[in-house]
Amino acid sequence: MSPTGEQGKSCIRLCQYLTNFYRSIELVRFDDRTGIVYIFAGEDLQIVIYRDGKWRFQ
Repeated sequence: MSPTGEQGKSCIRLCQYLTNFYRSIELVRFDDRTGIVYIFAGEDLQIVIYRDGKWRFQ
């Protein structure tokens, strides 16, 4: 399983937003079992990007 195009677009957009606010991005991970992209920024911020490109803080 690979990330979808919508996930890719959301990931790039969110990474840009995070770095614009001087947040370090610690890890970007695609879980091929669930098809979800995880972004860990700093010590307390986690973002989940679903296959349809929608995302939420977790």
